[in-house]
Amino acid sequence: MKRSYAIISSLVVVLALMLTGCAPMALTGRATVQQDAFTKKKTYAVVTIVSAKEFQGERGMSQMFKDVDDIPGANTQPIIDKLTPVIRSKFAKTNYFTSMPKTRIVGSKAYKKLEEDERIQKVLFMKIPLNVASGYKYISDPQKMAKLARDLRVDGVIGVFMSFTVTTMKSGIYVGPITLGKKEYASSAAITVIAYDREGKVIWKDSTIKQADPGDKKAIIVMDFSDMTKTNFKKMHPSAILIGERAVDVLLSRFADTMEGKKVGMFQKIKE
Repeated sequence: MKRSYAIISSLVVVLALMLTGCAPMALTGRATVQQDAFTKKKTYAVVTIVSAKEFQGERGMSQMFKDVDDIPGANTQPIIDKLTPVIRSKFAKTNYFTSMPKTRIVGSKAYKKLEEDERIQKVLFMKIPLNVASGYKYISDPQKMAKLARDLRVDGVIGVFMSFTVTTMKSGIYVGPITLGKKEYASSAAITVIAYDREGKVIWKDSTIKQADPGDKKAIIVMDFSDMTKTNFKKMHPSAILIGERAVDVLLSRFADTMEGKKVGMFQKIKE
């Protein structure tokens, strides 16, 4: 039975996000890596990088029933676009495979001709709209991924899925639905990666989620009572990018540990 990597990744990410507000740990599962599929002599292509469209989190009263595109900063497109070069750079520096340059991927005839999948992930009863990193297409069908690997003449292809959330760290005094005083917010970033070989077999799958520590001044944002009717999502973008970078580092560290025969846990610390 064919299964979309998007469905797998969403289930993991959603579970992790459900736990961020109430526990320091998330159940993300163990890393699945076929060790003999990766060597420096083998070439892999990162062919799709996407994120959940909405920057999830506490909305102000004036934002409660608005569409994501009507709330400044709530659309994650700028975040995933800025993170994409970072993701590619970090993947290219791994010692376990050679990464095909983006220009050769998106500029190839095979990629240009490839029909993109609908930019929606279906998880249980939810439909999650997606943003696709600039220059890329959204590909979720394992057979499409496998064919693309063959067409690009690489050993396998990689897909990256991310999502971002604003979490309230500390609150002021509650008066009905309104919070008075200063509030601290932290961005959380979840990432799932899945790689397929030329036959459509999953050879790498893992997820992680990171959130800023209370003492992390670069990633913690303070807002006062003037923000009680709206959440300034745009103000959170730099911290989301910073935490997103850390999530990529953790993911690749787990990959390296697995390649070296070390065990990686299915429970992960959300905060550093």
